[in-house]
Amino acid sequence: MELAGYISSEVNRLNSIVSRFLDFARPHELEKHPAEIVPLVDKALQAARDRWPDSKVVVERHYTDGLGPIALDEELCERVFVNLVMNAYESMAAEGGKLQVSIRPDQSRGRRGVEVRIEDSGPGIPAEQREQIFNPFFTTKKSGVGLGLSIVSKIVDDHRGAIRVESEPGKGACFRVFFPAE
Repeated sequence: MELAGYISSEVNRLNSIVSRFLDFARPHELEKHPAEIVPLVDKALQAARDRWPDSKVVVERHYTDGLGPIALDEELCERVFVNLVMNAYESMAAEGGKLQVSIRPDQSRGRRGVEVRIEDSGPGIPAEQREQIFNPFFTTKKSGVGLGLSIVSKIVDDHRGAIRVESEPGKGACFRVFFPAE
């Protein structure tokens, strides 16, 4: 009976890995509609709280009022925020920490839009890894396959947005995601 449980969990794990490969390989068909970004970010924060209900992570929200809707594929953008928030929680899981989430109007390359900033107080990302984290199959996790951030980057690119990371080892990481208002 114990062996059957182990086999079942391994099949589920492999199914998840195959699904992520397919998500990466398959081109995304964007279904953009005017949508508010705040509820998408809040869903990602709720998903992390649900996954780590006893976490010692303190969340601070800094949202600018009256941003208005932006043309987004809500499902894909929610996936972006879930991935970034889950990574932040995971980086702070052992000791806890602070997660600051900011949403504000911004400009990038002369385009108006909205920036979502997800900043954690975890261990940070070494400089040599910052160059690689958006590459497919790069991971530092024992159970990861290295597709999460590459999928995030692809979704942001498909929206003609931008994503960048700032980090100092020992001082956390900050992911800045820009979506243009078209």
